Amino acid sequence: MVGVGEGRVALVVGGASGIGEATVDELVRRGWRVVVADRDAEGAERVASRITASGGAAHAVTADVTDTSSVVAATRDAAERWGRLDAVIPCAGVIDPSPSDTLEDASLLRMLDIHLVGTIRCVRAAFPYLCEAAEPAIVAISSVAAHIGTPHRLSYTAAKGGIEAVVRTLAVEWAPHGIRINAVAPGWVKTPMITQAIDEGRLDAGTLEALSPFERLAEPVEIAGAIAFLASPAASYVSGTTLLVDGALTVRGPWPQGVVPPPVRRREN
Repeated sequence: MVGVGEGRVALVVGGASGIGEATVDELVRRGWRVVVADRDAEGAERVASRITASGGAAHAVTADVTDTSSVVAATRDAAERWGRLDAVIPCAGVIDPSPSDTLEDASLLRMLDIHLVGTIRCVRAAFPYLCEAAEPAIVAISSVAAHIGTPHRLSYTAAKGGIEAVVRTLAVEWAPHGIRINAVAPGWVKTPMITQAIDEGRLDAGTLEALSPFERLAEPVEIAGAIAFLASPAASYVSGTTLLVDGALTVRGPWPQGVVPPPVRRREN
């Protein structure tokens, strides 16, 4: 393991799978001690046990981001486990596509509660502990869906756009306490949720891959690397921003597909 984390402690909420689990692995690889929080108690324990079996430091707690008391208890457990809390990374999330004109209140409020309000609950609960840390950081999870028109994802895009607004607000409000807060906005990522949707025929892998100039989906570890950077002292003057990790998906212009660009001219020696 690379010991650049210097014993720092991170709470990863939603750490039992997908981007959350990859983030746990990446932080541990860098020398962090990680508390894996998830509503899936068995999944959190599986990840923590795997980490400890390989020589890393991890602990599992149960947390439901829609329940304030659950989030507060999990955060207190994380801070008390090793006597400090240096970073909080709320990764919990679900997908629930629906045509906007038939979107029901229950579905809308559920998505906002998990993604947006859940993130707020996590960072609010962590605030007093982060105030005691030397170089505290928060990394929230947004999405490219907050930056481009995404049909049938009204509740999701509203939640992710809200998360980026929260990041900007708290970056200013909490800077006097030394707390940095940023977000990462992934493109399409090969998470278990997306893989299942592809396997069930609800998403087409070829279509998704064609959206990216790299012609592939991101691996969870690629998002985790960006999260780990923003959580680390290496990003000590980065706050209030969103880092797009989308393989240039959002900046791809209307270049006509199928047009072969001219070959690169190499200068001969």
